[in-house]
Amino acid sequence: MEQYKEPAINRPLREFVNSNYPGMLFESSLSTEEDELEPQEIIRLAELAGIVDERDGEPLYRKLQKAAQQQVRVVVADAIDDEPYVSSQINPMLKCAPQAAGGLRLAMKATGAGKVYFAVYKNITDLVHRIPKTLEGVTVKRIRGRYPAEFRTTDDFAKEAPLALIGVCALIHLYRAVKEHRIQSSCFVTVAGNCVANPMNLEASVGMTVDQLLERCGLADDPGRIIIGGPMTGVACQDPSATVVGPATRAVLAFKEDVKERRYQCIGCGKCVDCCPENLTPFYINKYIERGRMEMLDFYEIDRCIGCGTCSYVCPAKLDVAANIKAAKAARQKNSTGGLPDAG
Repeated sequence: MEQYKEPAINRPLREFVNSNYPGMLFESSLSTEEDELEPQEIIRLAELAGIVDERDGEPLYRKLQKAAQQQVRVVVADAIDDEPYVSSQINPMLKCAPQAAGGLRLAMKATGAGKVYFAVYKNITDLVHRIPKTLEGVTVKRIRGRYPAEFRTTDDFAKEAPLALIGVCALIHLYRAVKEHRIQSSCFVTVAGNCVANPMNLEASVGMTVDQLLERCGLADDPGRIIIGGPMTGVACQDPSATVVGPATRAVLAFKEDVKERRYQCIGCGKCVDCCPENLTPFYINKYIERGRMEMLDFYEIDRCIGCGTCSYVCPAKLDVAANIKAAKAARQKNSTGGLPDAG
């Protein structure tokens, strides 16, 4: 799969924050020196800073608490960025290496782990500069295999399990929380796509609109579609002037053509089957969803779908297979819980 990460991945990380950013601090009597902090104090600082892990939107302090309870042996900083165009983890990892490594070591102390690693995607071939084998003294582990590599990260560290997998941007914010007592008021976002004049990674203030980010990078053409997130798993942005970025926003992509407007029938080519990492048959699942034959979905193991979006990405008929499956899974869950939210 072509990654299309250049030129954004190797360009400088640009700051695009509100004027009140320097004052976004919290009050605490805790030390700013790692050696003087106890593990629970580091976790407390993560909570006071309101840090959210960009991988899954979960508060960082909860992940650190859980990892400490599980007595993890390894903490891995996730900078995998295996979706095309997106480089909002690996770029900050490289450009803010001291902060990323510092946050990773703080997470190691907070959880009681004995080892730390950075994890990046091996199959990035369009790089101007090579990714180093070590960064600030921390080994950089290359995750192999086809997309979605992020779901297989735990396999690469199976011999060192249990482990904690934390987004590298959350670790940068952890470092700032400890050293500066800084609230997380910004996020790292890739702005790219064939309509963007100057693709780049921005550290943008939380609450900025999609329009503001696109204006900062410039548009070479009027976009036919704008996606929040990666091209595989992102969602369409209907109103860029009213849509704001949040702590877990990893990309804003603007494209010239909206190929999804060309709706065809499934031609049964089987490409979705060949690329499915869970070895499902997406075109059969989609067919029964469209026909309302929900009783067949258990047979085709719809619940094993991980939502990677590959089936829609490769579909020559431009069918929204992944969106249909996601909606069907949500409807099944709602019916099974009587409309109540999932307790997990």
